[in-house]
Amino acid sequence: MTDDAALLARATGLTTDPRAIAQRLEDAGGLTALFVAGAAMLELPTDEHARVEALLELAARLHAPAPLPERVERAEDVVAYFAPRVAHATQESFWIVLLDARGRPIGQHEVARGTLTACLVHPREVFAPAIRRRAASVIVIHNHPSGDADPSAEDRALTDRLAAAGALLGIPLLDHIVVAKGGFASLGGDAEAISEGAA
Repeated sequence: MTDDAALLARATGLTTDPRAIAQRLEDAGGLTALFVAGAAMLELPTDEHARVEALLELAARLHAPAPLPERVERAEDVVAYFAPRVAHATQESFWIVLLDARGRPIGQHEVARGTLTACLVHPREVFAPAIRRRAASVIVIHNHPSGDADPSAEDRALTDRLAAAGALLGIPLLDHIVVAKGGFASLGGDAEAISEGAA
């Protein structure tokens, strides 16, 4: 019996022959296929089918990102939205959140996607969508696939460059947030209200 099938049986209290569950999982393509197809692919009795469906729903809710609030006031507001998307990714990605004059999100844009350890970002790519959407301010966020949210020297230098570019353009950088499996860090910007924390 596969580890996945054994875990599924323990989590849901299935009494159906675990070897049959393991075989059906293997034939269908594993847990990913189960999430897509639902419990019906396991051909379980009604009560067991319902337990597996409930488990799948809980898993879906766990990974569902929180929406961006109507007004972004803290780093946690942005982290709650982006962490489910990027914290466990195996390569770095760099995003910008566009805000209007009242701090309300008016858009988001993936600026760059990199490798396991690096993501090359230039201020012109970061601020291009902000200029197009006439954003009043921006927040940038990227992930560390290593799992450690501590900002690197390169992260701090990039924050300084982006803050300077934003000041020149009249589009302040409110924060630069690093997200990882172990939490997040705020490098700050022009807003003291957004501070360092832990996810």
